[in-house]
Amino acid sequence: MQQSENYYREHIFLADLRDRTDRDQVQIWHEHQQMQLSFLKRKGFSGSTNILDLGCGPMRLGSVLIPELVSGWYYGQDINSETIAYGHEVLQNCGVEPNASYTLFASENFELDLVDRKIDIAFSNSLFSHLNLNSIYTCLLQLSKRLSSSAVYYSSFFIVPADSSWLDVQARSKWGNQFSTFSFQDPYHYHRSLLESVAREAGYRMDLVGDYGHPTQTMARFWRKRNFWF
Repeated sequence: MQQSENYYREHIFLADLRDRTDRDQVQIWHEHQQMQLSFLKRKGFSGSTNILDLGCGPMRLGSVLIPELVSGWYYGQDINSETIAYGHEVLQNCGVEPNASYTLFASENFELDLVDRKIDIAFSNSLFSHLNLNSIYTCLLQLSKRLSSSAVYYSSFFIVPADSSWLDVQARSKWGNQFSTFSFQDPYHYHRSLLESVAREAGYRMDLVGDYGHPTQTMARFWRKRNFWF
C-alpha cells in the first residue's frame, strides 16, 4: 500500500481554509456545520450536555456548540496536534473565550485521559471513513470507559450496500465531485453487518439513524449493551 493508513496523521484537515476569513460562506464548512448542529439538537444536545467530539478537526462543530453550553462541557479530540492548534485559532476568531467550557487535545490512539466528566453524547463526523477496523475497535473500547450509563455515540461512515462486495471499490459523488471508497485504504467503507460485529465485540449495540442528512455517509448509533432502552 503506497499511502499511510490515515492521511490526517500528517496533514491538517481542511487546512486550505486556514487563511480564509469567509469560512462561513464555504459549502463544506457551513453546510456540514449546520447539519451536525441540527442533528445533535434533535438528539438531545443542550446547554447541560457533556459532549465528546472524536476526530473533531479544526472546530467546525465545536465553534457553534461551545457557546451554547451552560453547565455542560465540550471535549474535542483529534489525531493531529496541528489541527488542534488550528482549532484554537478558529475559536479565538469566533470570539470563544479561552476559559469557556471546552477542552481540546490530540491523541494518537484515542487516549481520553483528559475527559474528566462522564460523557452524555459522543459524536464523530467522517471519522470511521479514515479508520481501519482495528482503529474503530480501539476507538470504541477507549470510549466505553468515558460514557455515562445512558450515553449514545453517533458516528458516520461510508456504507456498502448489502448486495455489494466489501472488496469492490465503491464510486461516490458529493456535490458533483466524483471519488471512490475502499476496503483496504483511506477512505474506507464498511458493510453495516461488519460494523455491528465490531460493535458487539467492543460491548455495544448498533443501529442506523436515518435523519442525519449527510450527502454521502450513513449515521450509526452505538450504545453499551447493558442499556435496553433510550
